[in-house]
Amino acid sequence: MSVLCYKCGCTLGSLAQFCGSCNAELERKSATATAFAAQIISKPCPECHHGTEPNSSQCGACGYDFAHAEPRPFIYVGVPLRMAAAAIDLALIAIPIGAMALVVDKPLVVIMFAILFPLLYCVGFWSLDGATPGKAAFGLRVVTTTGEPIDAVHAFIRFTGYMISAVVAFTGYIMMVGNKERRAFYDYWAGSVVVKSRRRS
Repeated sequence: MSVLCYKCGCTLGSLAQFCGSCNAELERKSATATAFAAQIISKPCPECHHGTEPNSSQCGACGYDFAHAEPRPFIYVGVPLRMAAAAIDLALIAIPIGAMALVVDKPLVVIMFAILFPLLYCVGFWSLDGATPGKAAFGLRVVTTTGEPIDAVHAFIRFTGYMISAVVAFTGYIMMVGNKERRAFYDYWAGSVVVKSRRRS
């Protein structure tokens, strides 16, 4: 069985540690790839939701002890912090849309961009890391009610809840004031909560 050198593409034996042509260290590259794969398939920490290698005894982000500690209750985030995070996100969304409107002389293209960009922005950040840049700036994360990371499907459902909440006189947003978990309509709609992350700064 043969393998290809990751640097120059030469065909090598499966037991080769160095490439004969470019002297690339294959073992180091393999270890890096293995560590990266372990991070991807890892289970998130119940405290800070950061991905940790499966065989780790302690979370590298918050120090949570997997063997002996119990996860602490969620710290639900209230209106002021969520509004501040939303202001940052709205600015980051509005700037590209405004630039597009100034540069592109096709209204239909601008309208499509104005619809798709906020969708991709929110769904992408929520499903990849649990937080948009605005939320990340204040250490907030969007998770399921059981503390698991939110997936792309539920992130999309949450985004549609944003639209519904806005259409109905913004009452969907006001709902977060009346419950201890600070859940707005879109949080109930998608089965999510916004919590304070416990990652180390």
